[in-house]
Amino acid sequence: MTERASTRCLLFADVAGGVRLAVKLGEAEAGYAVERCLNRMSRCAEAYSASRLELRSDVLVAHFPDADSALLAAREMRERVRALPPMSGIKLVLRAGVVPDPEGEEMEEDPERLAARLVESHNPDTIAVSENLSPLLSPSMRRLLGRLGESSGAVPFPVLELGEAPPPTPAELRLDALQAQKQLRVSFRGQIWLVDAAHPTLLFGRETGNDIVVPDPRVSRQHARIELRAGLFYLADSSTNGTYLLEEGSAEHCVKREEFALSEKGHIGCGFSVADNMLDAVAFAID
Repeated sequence: MTERASTRCLLFADVAGGVRLAVKLGEAEAGYAVERCLNRMSRCAEAYSASRLELRSDVLVAHFPDADSALLAAREMRERVRALPPMSGIKLVLRAGVVPDPEGEEMEEDPERLAARLVESHNPDTIAVSENLSPLLSPSMRRLLGRLGESSGAVPFPVLELGEAPPPTPAELRLDALQAQKQLRVSFRGQIWLVDAAHPTLLFGRETGNDIVVPDPRVSRQHARIELRAGLFYLADSSTNGTYLLEEGSAEHCVKREEFALSEKGHIGCGFSVADNMLDAVAFAID
């Protein structure tokens, strides 16, 4: 299982508006309205495999097995609370904060307290997340996040917000899961790089800014790249002399100013034939 899939997350959510409602209708009516919201929220949490679910007077705290589940649950909670009609002109709304569980240890603070601070620092009807959560999400979920404005409280990390766009379809999430399991192992002069869902692009060329630096005058400064897209690994050439590709079981050919989907295993020559200089060739294999 990938690190992304296995990282547990904590969701802290409360119901905003209960105090105003209590002033207008009394504690009993306000308590009933808040409880109705919490019941809807807890059903959402259970639907997305929450564990250690805890309900308080106006707060829900839940742990999830992964970041996608936590954010999908928070989004559905927000929609279900929004669907409830106002009482005496007062609308109850959700406030939520989501953080990775390990983050609390790194910040030397309890994860629940960190998530609560996210909630307290931003406006109602907002689902705020630690920026550290973003790499733990599938690409389809990550696209739903946007930069949140300045917080009103002291939050010790950058904050993102779950937007209003529709969530990814089950088919998109399945494709994300499939891609997350695929990786291309690339080696050059004793070093190894991985191209996968977490690192979908690998650059190589003569300049030091590339991931793989090939010190040969035939190599362009920014020679080529390997990209993972829609479950396939592509070799894309942007060089002067072309990129030579020798795949297992096939004849060598030159890729020049175009893309080519890689097979299971082979070697890449940057500006030179692999057959002529196997020592400086870049090797790859799909795990």
